[in-house]
Amino acid sequence: MKLDEFLPNFDFHEVHSVTINASPDKTYAATKGLLSSELSPLVHLFLSIRMLPARFMGKSSPVRKVAKPFLTQMTEGGFAMLADSNHEIVIGAIGQFWKPAAVKTFINVTGPQAFLDFNHNGFAKVAMNLAVQPDGNKTMLSTETRIWVPDEKTRKKFAFYWRFIAWGSGWIRTMWLNAIKRRAESA
Repeated sequence: MKLDEFLPNFDFHEVHSVTINASPDKTYAATKGLLSSELSPLVHLFLSIRMLPARFMGKSSPVRKVAKPFLTQMTEGGFAMLADSNHEIVIGAIGQFWKPAAVKTFINVTGPQAFLDFNHNGFAKVAMNLAVQPDGNKTMLSTETRIWVPDEKTRKKFAFYWRFIAWGSGWIRTMWLNAIKRRAESA
């Protein structure tokens, strides 16, 4: 997997998958083309809750459903496209995710090599994939999120944060996969 090239070692992770009654090509197209507006309102609710501190400080507007691919929104919001190989998409971010969203928490990642080269204490690296695999006459779509934290002090901060958000993170990914499934199967 391409994900292994970017974060072979990690401290935290989660994996989710769904079986789709569509070809790998249709599933991949649905993965790339899924619009933010096709996601469950709960996804937008969770993302809006995450942005509350920034909104109270006047540094952010509400998360909106827009007619734009969700992956595009993610890359515009701080994630970088690390790989796109027609069967696996990998995006990544570097930041201090445990800090309120009102504080600039993301490092600007200019590309795959910048992501690989970054190795500073006080930050976490997150890489996530969406992988399409044939499964008989169906397709298995999975997502794995890996987080690596280089130093113990920061790892403790992230672990505390992860305890509170892991369930929501997993739920968002499950809803995301289900939205891709609906799109692929209706195509």
